[in-house]
Amino acid sequence: MRRDRINSSIEQLRLILEKEFQKNQLPSKPEKADILEMTVIFIQQYMAEKNVTTSSSQAHRDGYSTCVRDSVNFLSLHTQTDTRMQLLQNLHGVQIVNNTPSAFPISQTSSKPRTPDSSIALWRPW
Repeated sequence: MRRDRINSSIEQLRLILEKEFQKNQLPSKPEKADILEMTVIFIQQYMAEKNVTTSSSQAHRDGYSTCVRDSVNFLSLHTQTDTRMQLLQNLHGVQIVNNTPSAFPISQTSSKPRTPDSSIALWRPW
């Protein structure tokens, strides 16, 4: 019973890895050891690619955070305008959505209080 399960699993692996056998020019009826060896190699390659993807997405997040930080620094150097405040608030909102700690406190120093202008349509991407 146990031997049948092992043989069945190895046969399934052979069918799954058939293209790899052709690529590596192995015999059409590879031995069980060849099948297991190719499976191990395939899994190792898969794990290595998965690690590269993870580090790639981390690099993307780091770059994005740097861009947001540089944008906030640039905007903070310029005069107080409604557009500047709106951009700073949007950037602060992006940090909240991405669960990144806010290193950029947003303070509104404008002398006039902001009230929502209902006559201006708000563009939304959806």
